[in-house]
Amino acid sequence: MEKQSKKHVWNNIKSIIFYVFAGILISYILIEVVLPSQTIKIFQFKPYVVVTESMEPVIKVNDLIIVTNPNLDKLEVGDIITFEADIDYNGTKEVVTHYIYSIETNLQGVRVFQTIRNGGTVPDVWTLTDQDILGTYAFRIPFLGTIINFVKSPFGIAAVSVNVVVIISIIYIIKASKKEEIKKSSNEDQQP
Repeated sequence: MEKQSKKHVWNNIKSIIFYVFAGILISYILIEVVLPSQTIKIFQFKPYVVVTESMEPVIKVNDLIIVTNPNLDKLEVGDIITFEADIDYNGTKEVVTHYIYSIETNLQGVRVFQTIRNGGTVPDVWTLTDQDILGTYAFRIPFLGTIINFVKSPFGIAAVSVNVVVIISIIYIIKASKKEEIKKSSNEDQQP
């Protein structure tokens, strides 16, 4: 009886851990969909997939980088930051990760950052202000961006959805068969 009680408690603990983790994950996804600019402020980190070679070999194409909420007053030349910049001059800002090349204050008293790619000798042509900085580079996970890009594609979404349905169906069938076994063994125990 004591062994069953411990098993029941352990199952409850596992269920609680699962639901807390699932709740946090769902909250993260909802905030990322509804208020993407607030994700890093709420969770203190945000992942990005690298799409260009500008930081190779330090950060490679298809690496997943994790950036943390920046403390703008502590940024220094040489830090790696992720920011938004209109790199094509088409009116659309893209997300870029580069080194800080310089930090200055302009005549209006606004802090201005210049960045540089890895191995570059000339700074980037754009200038950034505090509002453009999205985060400070923390670490990278090699090649994980390839998987994320696949999952975000229409085919990837369909594949993940089908797999989730199959897994849920298998779990349901296994649980149903276990309940049936327990019911059957319980009935056999009650017979004279």
